[in-house]
Amino acid sequence: MQVLLNLEESYAVLMRMSSTILDNITLSEEGRDAIREWRKNRAMGTRELDDFVGTLNESLGNSIDERTTRRLRLRGGLFVTESEVRS
Repeated sequence: MQVLLNLEESYAVLMRMSSTILDNITLSEEGRDAIREWRKNRAMGTRELDDFVGTLNESLGNSIDERTTRRLRLRGGLFVTESEVRS
């Protein structure tokens, strides 16, 4: 399975992720400022956002690939892990 987020979708993930951290985790003011600065540096139209989109899509793809390759489909739609097949 291949999932690719476009620029706007990736930016929405970035904003949601950073807002959730700022709203729900107790951080020092320095920590909050660091997150705000990180987010500000990835505004629309910046190279940093372009890099973030590439990294996000690569990480998302790797995570999906790892989960998918660990499972094998057997007859009857039963799913087992590779280690279960070997034993």
